[in-house]
Amino acid sequence: MDFKTKFSILFVLSGIIPFGQIQAQEIKVEAKLDSFAIELGDQVWLDLRIDQAKNAIVLFPDIKDTIIKGIEVIEKSHIDTQVIGERLLTSQKILITAFEDSIFKIPPFAFRFGKDTIYSNSLILSVKDVDVDSTLRAKIDTSQVLQIFDVKDPINTPFTFKEFFQRYYKIILIVLGVLLIIGILIIYFVRKAANKPFIKLPEKPKEPAHIIALKALDELKAKKLWQADKVKAYYSELTEIIRQYLEDRFQIPTFERTSYELLESIKTDNILDSDLFEKLKQTLSLADLAKFAKYKPLPDENDVCLKNSYHLVEKTKLIEKVQSSDTQHLDDNQVITGNLEIENQTNKKF
Repeated sequence: MDFKTKFSILFVLSGIIPFGQIQAQEIKVEAKLDSFAIELGDQVWLDLRIDQAKNAIVLFPDIKDTIIKGIEVIEKSHIDTQVIGERLLTSQKILITAFEDSIFKIPPFAFRFGKDTIYSNSLILSVKDVDVDSTLRAKIDTSQVLQIFDVKDPINTPFTFKEFFQRYYKIILIVLGVLLIIGILIIYFVRKAANKPFIKLPEKPKEPAHIIALKALDELKAKKLWQADKVKAYYSELTEIIRQYLEDRFQIPTFERTSYELLESIKTDNILDSDLFEKLKQTLSLADLAKFAKYKPLPDENDVCLKNSYHLVEKTKLIEKVQSSDTQHLDDNQVITGNLEIENQTNKKF
């Protein structure tokens, strides 16, 4: 664009037309419909055109949602520009419709050119009701057409859980979170009051009674209590180890009984053979004298009581019998007592 053209456009925009330049009469505007007659609800294109000089600036009318009352705007296209020689042809298409059976007179459209206004031609649009075929019209019950019916109430559809969750899911999640926290706090304080751990871890499998007893006897032996003149502490730990072993091994209460009551129960139930019974009796009796009568056993007696305890555990420990595939299967609950299996041919109860 040369300087002369830019200069002309600047003056046109400011409303001042230079001498010997563009005149409003040189600008032609036109409005055109693709069809002058449509049926109710049909759509038709309205074409707005401007034929102008290249250096002229003409503004299209600002069309909103309606052209006039009864004619609605559906869509507006972009402004299309064509250069034809020294002339410029611009156009814009507007898709319109009408829902009223009538003949509409569309007034001229106003185009702005500087301070001037240029008007297009007016238009006539005929909108008629849909023409029903005669054969179809004969099937229509005209008596029903003229009747007036009450407005129907809205259909009452059930409120589904999915709709409820979609609408209130945030509140539901917040409530569930609060309830979860409250539940955790209640469990925590209840277990704390009962002196129990908040999370109970799975317990390790308990070792066999004889393994526990032998470990405890080894630890007692390593302490050398009676050698340090702690005879009462020595016999207290020794009798506790023996009682715990007998309770775990034979499922009998031991700590609630005196030594005499415990020995009577073992003798009545025939739990031990005579040799083991006498050695247990010797150990418990000597321990009672040391703990309660301030008796001071001899070193050999202390050593014998420990050896008797080892002997008791070794002779009465439970050993699961493992059978090979070519031997007779034993019952799952059948167990065999250690070294007493050969000696105890009479199935004496241990």
